[in-house]
Amino acid sequence: MMPTTDNCCTRLGWIEYMVSAGSFCMHVSVDPDADLDGWFDAFCHDDQAMIAISGWNFTLDAI
Repeated sequence: MMPTTDNCCTRLGWIEYMVSAGSFCMHVSVDPDADLDGWFDAFCHDDQAMIAISGWNFTLDAI
């Protein structure tokens, strides 16, 4: 099941991260079983939408 809201991420047990690259950053939630070193799906809390992230291009900090 993919989340559609902030609350869905919490109920599914997804982990929250701040994703950053240079001056760009966003708040996302990620499935705890996701491989963060490759491509993975994440829920963007800023846009309230599912996105795909290439983990090798960003820094992820758990919040």
